[in-house]
Amino acid sequence: MTVFASSETEQKFNIMLVEDCDSERCLLSGLLAAMGLNCVDFADAESAIEYLSDHHIDLVITDWMMPNMNGIEFCKILKRSLNSPYTILLTGNSEASHIVEGINSGADDYVAKPFNSAVLKARINAGLRIIEMQSQLAQKNTKLNQLLKKEQQYLSLVKQDLALAAQLQQALLPEHCQLNQQWQVTCEFKPAHDLAGDIFQCFNIDEQHIGFYLLDVSGHGTAASMQSFTLAQNLTNNQEAWQALDLCRLVYTVNNEFDDPQNSGCFATGFFGIANTVTGAVEYINAGHPAPIIIDPQQAYFVGQTQLNVTPQLPLGVRKNVQYSSSHFSLAQQQHLLLYSDGIYECRHPKHGFFGQPRLLKVINDARTLTPNSLLHHLTHSCDLWQQNQAQDDISLMLISSPSATNNSFTPRIN
Repeated sequence: MTVFASSETEQKFNIMLVEDCDSERCLLSGLLAAMGLNCVDFADAESAIEYLSDHHIDLVITDWMMPNMNGIEFCKILKRSLNSPYTILLTGNSEASHIVEGINSGADDYVAKPFNSAVLKARINAGLRIIEMQSQLAQKNTKLNQLLKKEQQYLSLVKQDLALAAQLQQALLPEHCQLNQQWQVTCEFKPAHDLAGDIFQCFNIDEQHIGFYLLDVSGHGTAASMQSFTLAQNLTNNQEAWQALDLCRLVYTVNNEFDDPQNSGCFATGFFGIANTVTGAVEYINAGHPAPIIIDPQQAYFVGQTQLNVTPQLPLGVRKNVQYSSSHFSLAQQQHLLLYSDGIYECRHPKHGFFGQPRLLKVINDARTLTPNSLLHHLTHSCDLWQQNQAQDDISLMLISSPSATNNSFTPRIN
């Protein structure tokens, strides 16, 4: 075995020459050395295979006709390795059938004997360009895989953070619980993504008053949820305005505290209320929110549909220093008050369009005698069927029930 190297050129490629003819091997080795390439040469394929087990070779030039193992057999062995070298087959027969056989055996190129030095150099350089491109591609793939691994690790951390944030958001929502005078609140919450822009709560203020609200921040996802978190901090039950039963001051303050630092047009609709659990009197402010629904054994209807005709006021975040005014209605015995976000009726069917508030009211009327939990499950199930289980927006439902409404049991209607 002889090793040739150029002292003038920095070596990047390792070449193997396998040729049983001494004179041709010497000629080829000199040609490769003149090209500035490292070259190891062998007189037979068996010795070359042994060398390849411990050394990296980029390009192999091999003769076809050799004793013991010929070039075709050698090519087949080379191509079985994971990182097989680029192979040029030297053949004394330029017939098409021989060329096809050589390429099919695993050779990447061929040169017919007797070869022209310029042609051989061109074929070698073409092979080296392919090797270089493959090397660059492999390096880029390695970097890409490293970046992908880092991104997957980052996404895993983000997913964990989102899961924790979702738990925190869930903790801010009311549990199914008894309130003053045996009033009860029942909830259903289905965010479109990990986090939602909806937030709602219902709690005791004093021995005969409860406070409640439902907010829907424009958009959904992380940005909307952060805004809803901020608003919720200004609506905790220990706020002075709740204790003073001053609903107008409460909403005025929350609106002024609404912050849109990127000036992106973010806003929030909201429904705020204080209910007297002894008399059933309810004071409320509707800040651009869908009208709640009163449900009793005879019918379900929107608040304001009968004796009241109150126009919703500006959503939160539209303009500072808005003076909100409150309205009133009574929640009689055997009645429920349903607050909801627009996700329940703005979901779209690909063929039939929006679910819509009229259909929502009909579904509630048809199922109004169900228990609170069953009713809310029925509503969300109806919405899921309509949008074909493809969540399009956050869905929040909060049902506030008087003691008679929760204690009485009715026979469900069959239509």
